[in-house]
Amino acid sequence: MNNKVEIVKLTSAEISALWTASVNISVVFCMVTHFIETCKDPEILTLLEESKHLAEKHKNQIEQLFIHEEIVNPEGFKLEKHVVPNAAKLFSDLYYIQCILQMSKFGLASHTAGLTVSAREDVRQLFNTLLEDLAQLYHAVVSKMQEKGIYVRMPYMNYPSEIDFVNKENFLTGWLGRRRPLLGIEVTHLLINAVQNEMGMQMCTAFSQVSQDRELREYFLRGKNLCKHILNSIHDVLQESEVPAANSWDHGVTDSTVAPFSEQLMLYVIGVLSNLGMAAYGAGLGTTMRRDISAMYANFITKTGTFGEDGMNLMIERKWLEQPPQFEAAK
Repeated sequence: MNNKVEIVKLTSAEISALWTASVNISVVFCMVTHFIETCKDPEILTLLEESKHLAEKHKNQIEQLFIHEEIVNPEGFKLEKHVVPNAAKLFSDLYYIQCILQMSKFGLASHTAGLTVSAREDVRQLFNTLLEDLAQLYHAVVSKMQEKGIYVRMPYMNYPSEIDFVNKENFLTGWLGRRRPLLGIEVTHLLINAVQNEMGMQMCTAFSQVSQDRELREYFLRGKNLCKHILNSIHDVLQESEVPAANSWDHGVTDSTVAPFSEQLMLYVIGVLSNLGMAAYGAGLGTTMRRDISAMYANFITKTGTFGEDGMNLMIERKWLEQPPQFEAAK
């Protein structure tokens, strides 16, 4: 009888998902640390502290797994190197809670992807734990925002009362003539993208305000203008169908000119937002059934992709881009 226990190594997908999660969690830890230092609302402060606790817990769990597997942990973003202690408040408290909401959504999506590409049971259990923790945080944030009257719900629509089928080809058109009303799923993705760009615009505004690097400052201003362009395009489509656009939750940026984060961290955050934007535009493109909206999303992807690539080049020029796990070159 063979009692030998087979040691199953981590796959490339598992390593990559864990590595990326570790780096992004280190970013969350840095940002939330500054938020905690400057938050004045005690209820929002409690949520920030819970976010920081989860970030530290999750990062340690991934690090321990890598140590056990004898895989080098990514450097990520160290608190002492990338957060300026006692820096002036750069964002409002309401922006903080909106930021936690978006971070938890991103974490739920990315950890779900990590779970679905993982085969080893311990890795699947780890991603499941991360998901359970973030789901609890997400519920807590949404409930608190509703209590404060600052949670913006998606628009209501009439309940479907009968089964119907599309019988006209102009259901797909949108270039000329009268366009059909938006579908519920189309409005959902348009509003998701509107909120993300509202957040990105304020983030770019803040970073351009405090950056001491002229080239990066210009890059952040370019990002602000790109977000504004995308927001205007989305609002035009919504307005045509008389669907209310999501209002800005708050003027989220203070007048501080002191950076609370390193230039490297700020540039990385804008890169992450660009990647999230392209993923969201792709999701919207995959669900819309109007050609004009498809073309609009394709345009967003092209412009955001170019913007994101330019940001990557800025990181590479400054030797700030950490090499993700990759296969060895063929000999």
